[in-house]
Amino acid sequence: MKHRTKPRFFQHAIAAAVALSCGGYLSTSLAADTSLPLRVSSSVTETQGISGQLQDNRNSFLQGAIVRIAGTNRETTTDRQGRFRFDGLQPGSYQLEVSYLGFGTQRVSAEVLPGQGVALDLRYGNGDVEVMHVFGSRDAQSRALNIQRASDNLKSVVSADYLGRFPDDNVAEAMQRLVGASIQRDQGEGKYVNVRGAPLEYANVSIDGVIIPSPDGGTRAVDLDTIPSDIISLLELTKAITPDMDADAIAGNINIVTQGALDSSGHILRARASGGKNQKGNGNAYKTALTAGSRLGADGNAGFLFSAQHSETNRVTDNIEPVWFEAANGAYLPETFEFKDYEVKRVRTGLTGRFDWRPDDNSHLYLSHSYSRFEDNEFRDTLEISLDRFTPESNQFSGVAGRATFDKELRHRTFVNTINSTVFGGRYHFDAYSVDFQASVSSAKQDFPNRDYLIYRESSRPAMAYDFSNPDLPTFQVLDSDGGVVRTDFNFPVSDMNWRRYERRTGGAKETEQAYQVNITVPGQWGNAYSTLKFGAKARLKDKENDENRFRNSRGVGAPAFADVIIDKQSQPFGGFYNNGSKLQRDFVTAYRDIFENEDFLDRGAPSIVSDYEASENILAVYAMNTLEWDTTTLLFGARIEQTKNSGTANEYDADTGEATLVDASKRYTKVFPSVHLRQELENGLIVRAAYSTGLSRPNFEDLVPYFIIEDRESGRGTVDIGNINLKPTYAHNLDLTAEYYLEPLGLISAGVFYKNLSDPIFKARSIFTGGEFDGFRMVRPENGDSGYLYGLELNWQQTLSFLPGAWSGLGFIANYTHTKSEADLPFNIGKTELAGTSRHTVNLALQYDIARFSSQLAYNYRSEYIDAFDTGNPELNVFWDGRGTLDFTASYKLTDQFSVFLEASNLTDSKAVRYQGERSRVYEHEQFGRAWQLGISGSF
Repeated sequence: MKHRTKPRFFQHAIAAAVALSCGGYLSTSLAADTSLPLRVSSSVTETQGISGQLQDNRNSFLQGAIVRIAGTNRETTTDRQGRFRFDGLQPGSYQLEVSYLGFGTQRVSAEVLPGQGVALDLRYGNGDVEVMHVFGSRDAQSRALNIQRASDNLKSVVSADYLGRFPDDNVAEAMQRLVGASIQRDQGEGKYVNVRGAPLEYANVSIDGVIIPSPDGGTRAVDLDTIPSDIISLLELTKAITPDMDADAIAGNINIVTQGALDSSGHILRARASGGKNQKGNGNAYKTALTAGSRLGADGNAGFLFSAQHSETNRVTDNIEPVWFEAANGAYLPETFEFKDYEVKRVRTGLTGRFDWRPDDNSHLYLSHSYSRFEDNEFRDTLEISLDRFTPESNQFSGVAGRATFDKELRHRTFVNTINSTVFGGRYHFDAYSVDFQASVSSAKQDFPNRDYLIYRESSRPAMAYDFSNPDLPTFQVLDSDGGVVRTDFNFPVSDMNWRRYERRTGGAKETEQAYQVNITVPGQWGNAYSTLKFGAKARLKDKENDENRFRNSRGVGAPAFADVIIDKQSQPFGGFYNNGSKLQRDFVTAYRDIFENEDFLDRGAPSIVSDYEASENILAVYAMNTLEWDTTTLLFGARIEQTKNSGTANEYDADTGEATLVDASKRYTKVFPSVHLRQELENGLIVRAAYSTGLSRPNFEDLVPYFIIEDRESGRGTVDIGNINLKPTYAHNLDLTAEYYLEPLGLISAGVFYKNLSDPIFKARSIFTGGEFDGFRMVRPENGDSGYLYGLELNWQQTLSFLPGAWSGLGFIANYTHTKSEADLPFNIGKTELAGTSRHTVNLALQYDIARFSSQLAYNYRSEYIDAFDTGNPELNVFWDGRGTLDFTASYKLTDQFSVFLEASNLTDSKAVRYQGERSRVYEHEQFGRAWQLGISGSF
């Protein structure tokens, strides 16, 4: 029997602390046990075993409950529909132990007769008594913790209802709440996820277990800002993968679980709508969501569910981006500045649909589709300043450039990401084994229907002084020929601005993947352990293409004067700290297309050719694993073999002659991935997990394809930029050790350490070409380093304080911390570096209050600095993101049993995002987004 003692020490300690803080006026008495009886009804089945379904009295099925046959080593967990089963039992009387956080462990009797079995309908509660005395989202928190507790391997889980406490618009932002996960942002919104401080590509992403491709042509990382958070049922972060999982997950697997109609015993109808403002630009924002589903047929053995979400936000972003270089005297000087004043509209849409059918208790078929679309439509007023002819005393803090070139640019860019995934699957139970299968088609696409530029240049090219006393907001002085100050802003007379060029770019990327897999599970006995043997095969067939087209008119015959294209609106970012003059006409393409798109509107050649490629990747996999269960011990071990074939076509391009030749290349390799996972539950309820696993990270497609770009051939000291089909995947041996203590009635304290030993980490490296036609040329090519490592510590404490007296019982909190450190060898023995994305410190803190009809949460997230981009030629110019913390608040009030109102407020401290080159005083980018808030209403029927 699994014994679990109540955490009296923690309850008394917290209660005493609260009482002490209130002057001793509160009692520290503990709440009574909230366990409710388990009501049972049963029916006879034709299978000689025990099956069942577990739910609460609100028609919600309970996933993650541990069900065990007392006195044996037979144990299982309930699935997303609350189902469990024990096949192959001998006739006799059995006692089942059912354990679910919040209800304790309860026993149920079952009788198996020769040739007959029993199906149990298990339900917590006494009539209409509310389950667990639940407030707010504590039942959602309970669901996630139960799934996590029951898992054979190491994972973190969070439910959609619980994520609803946070003002997170997309999956990336939702992921930051999990211990071990941190996010990278774009325009203030989460976009990518680093898992345990590893590079973005070290984790894969799946929807209902189906790996989804990346819409970005430059990376395998999935743009998770594309997927809205409202379509999620669960988020699962598996940190130690098992042999039945795809191996391209060194850091782990992010699985987005969507809901199905059979996950509930009744009709499903939920809706929510909200509207609000973004502080900068006073832009409007709104969100709507609808979920509807129902069971079909007299027996309710089929069902459909549909979910839709749509949102729009309009904001202004202030941005300044200096770029630094090392001068001949060793000083670091600013080479360019870009002031970017963004007006951004972002539209996000998500749709999911699923049909489930259970012909009988031994079979289940399903068909599902998910669709996500993200559109970013932005106008960017840019002032770009290029500096040269520095005075000898100039340095990174202050100086004078003898010539400054000012370009005034308006860019209108739209890009659209779409992700589609369709899957058909099923499971069949037979007398001695079960079979499950899945066939899926997924696609991800990134379209740039327009990136249009209109540029004017200031004619005088004056000298300019700069001062980085405040590196985030440097100051400038435009000088005359005698060094006198002419102006301290950049609002030049319109007569000084001359037309420079008109440019249009189009293109995009697309990745598709077909996947087919079958798994066979065979239960049995192995000595005194219960054995679950599982083996299977999978094929993944992937295609990727990238295309870009650039056209430019640099002659501008008949071009309008600057005075004709400005509008009555100033570019004054950072609250007017800078004055960059008038903004430009928004509809310039429509207004001037006929002038510019003529015989002078020419293909730019190299930029339209060098980014084009096509690639394919076929992965064939087989695996076998066995799970052995003793009384309180589970051991899972096995191995996976994956064979990968890469092929691709790209251009060899000579920039001097403009000649392009299509070339192709291919490569095949096979890797083996063993793993062992141990789960040990101690008598005091502590669960200890230890794991050894292996995985890989395949190179990005654009690094593998055989492009070959030659520049400055005639000088004899030109450059070549080369793809590398012989690039090796990064392979990792992973070790994990964790301890988890689940608190009654609801909570968790856990601690864990992990270590990853890496072979062949990948970097974009600079070197000198040796031998042959290009001997002595400077070469840029993706290369493998020799080795690397990544290790860290994870701490997590979350608890509801329902044992406190009176209104204090609504308190709860979350506190988790992740520490990571990494190091890897750079190619050609030029040194070592941290891996991209490794933050030493990641922190989540949340104070919750849930009582009666009111629920609220104040949440803080912090991520310390990390390296973003490498300069292997000069590591002192590596680009880092500075540390950043954000504070968010949410609150909701239940007006009736069906309707609630809610408030969401994000970035309350108006935190900024800063990148720098090498050291904090050399700011590379400073961006501010402002606060945002929404007010809405939700309903559930």
